[in-house]
Amino acid sequence: MHEDICTLALDKLTSIILLPFHRKFAFDGSIESEGNARRALNCSVLERAPCSIGIIVHRGHLRHSSSLYRVSMIFLGGRDDREALTFAKRVTKDPGSFSLTVVRLDAEDGKTMNDWEKVLDNEVLKEFKQKSVANAHVTYVEETAKDAVQTTRILRSIMNEFELIIVGRRNGLDSPQTLGFSEWSEFPELGVIGDLLVSSDFDCNASIFVVQQQQQLKGSKGFKL
Repeated sequence: MHEDICTLALDKLTSIILLPFHRKFAFDGSIESEGNARRALNCSVLERAPCSIGIIVHRGHLRHSSSLYRVSMIFLGGRDDREALTFAKRVTKDPGSFSLTVVRLDAEDGKTMNDWEKVLDNEVLKEFKQKSVANAHVTYVEETAKDAVQTTRILRSIMNEFELIIVGRRNGLDSPQTLGFSEWSEFPELGVIGDLLVSSDFDCNASIFVVQQQQQLKGSKGFKL
């Protein structure tokens, strides 16, 4: 099935494929069902898709119909996080229904990744802040997280303030803020931050949206089905 999905996405010049997480949660947060076949499908699509991918972990919690749907985007840096921020910005086009809080977690020493990636991160964040300054429903917050312990503390403090949390997968990226997370990761397809947020120890009530930017392809010949 993953071959059909990837072929269709390539033929239609699709920008992003949305995939449901294989684990379904009940309203009380307990696990309702688990589909290992769906998980295998998701992982195969992540490896071979010709476009960006989004995995949705739906919690199913209800909210009051008159309140804003509160969305947060956790930004550490890198290609996937920049793609996730691009997606998150779309909710600002409907300020009457959504609010957006972008939380940037920066290492104290600034050594999160190479200099060029840092430049790209700063540029997209600068543009975001400039365009969002007049929007009362958009908030930008910077937090210092010099290690995984501080990252965990920050995430715990904000995770239940939102209905949806958007993160980049950041597969294979190491940074001081997440050092050691991968050793305990149960679902690598969600990345270390997404995996942390869906873990039973975290008790997060928000739905999670994990974004992976389109992988580098060597032209049409590089896409083999």
